[in-house]
Amino acid sequence: MSEIVTEIRARVVRAAEAMAAAGLDGMVLGDKYNYWYFTGHLSREFDKKMRPMLVLLTARGETGVVCYRQSERDVLKTCPDARTFTYEDVPFDVEVLNTALQRMGLQAARVGMELGENERLGLPYHDLRSLLRANPALSLADAGPLVQGLRAVKSAYEIDALRAACDLSLKAWNAALARFPVGATNDEITRIVGTELAAAGSDPNIAGHVTVGNGVAGIEPYRPGEVIWCDFGGVVRGYQADLARRAVYGTPTEQHLEVHAQISDVFEAELAAIGPGVRASEVARAVSDRLEALGHPPLGPRKRVGHGLGLGAAEPPSLSLADDTVLQPGMVLTPEPRFTLANGEKVHIEEVVVVTETGCERLTDGATRLHVIEG
Repeated sequence: MSEIVTEIRARVVRAAEAMAAAGLDGMVLGDKYNYWYFTGHLSREFDKKMRPMLVLLTARGETGVVCYRQSERDVLKTCPDARTFTYEDVPFDVEVLNTALQRMGLQAARVGMELGENERLGLPYHDLRSLLRANPALSLADAGPLVQGLRAVKSAYEIDALRAACDLSLKAWNAALARFPVGATNDEITRIVGTELAAAGSDPNIAGHVTVGNGVAGIEPYRPGEVIWCDFGGVVRGYQADLARRAVYGTPTEQHLEVHAQISDVFEAELAAIGPGVRASEVARAVSDRLEALGHPPLGPRKRVGHGLGLGAAEPPSLSLADDTVLQPGMVLTPEPRFTLANGEKVHIEEVVVVTETGCERLTDGATRLHVIEG
């Protein structure tokens, strides 16, 4: 049995237990990442929107998948226990989902869907209305908190994938640094980093990300003495890394070093605050206090300085003053403090860590070093 099949089966069992505890008979999920999480099927149909891909789960531990017919074989590779309900092509026929509900005994049940904060329905609204008209005894509830709770704490399989994504991202960054020419633009640097991510093994079918800039140079070519900032991450088995680095063209000045020492100071304060039983807001408070101590404005009430990470490049919780989520071992986070200089330059670094029983483990390292681009 493949590792992913074992992992998906374990997720379905956990979901069944959680649904029973929450008084749900089942769930119908169509958000891309929720579908991926419970099926292991990393379908590109989500980019097209005309072909909904849905996973149905019951509190009895059963799985059903509504999918485009050409995807059925791939679904069963990672989710062989699923009952599949296929459709030929577009436009989507909601009757296929109606049949799935009936055959899985959910047509008159209390069913969770993605109805709340941070969730998106993978089904057009008019199709949902049609479904409710056909099943008047069907009762809907918000499954968002339940699903987010299941996905927040990562398994060993997920942490291994994230560790691999982080490793290849660091490899790509180091290779890209040697290729940044003086006079490069943000677009050129973006292409260089993207090329190196692909060469390092990032999944070509699941987009990672590369964002370059510093708030000052804009579209102008970089000159000696200027600092670039890069937020980037590659992908392994659907799991996305998320890092940020700063680099200066040529020999750093005392001001460059002082600014980077300050953001590194704030970063270490944030890292020291992360641990099991700590609220996300407490981590943000540690950052805000350190920023003020260094003469920078405190955090705004909703400004986050990190987030969860997994199949999505940004997942709950948010490390912000507004989020009181209690951190647990197995949560993967991206501590990323920031402040802005008088000239408009954003100073921001980011690493990936996993919460442990005693604190946190770094999955990446190197952001506290101001990298140098040799001219």
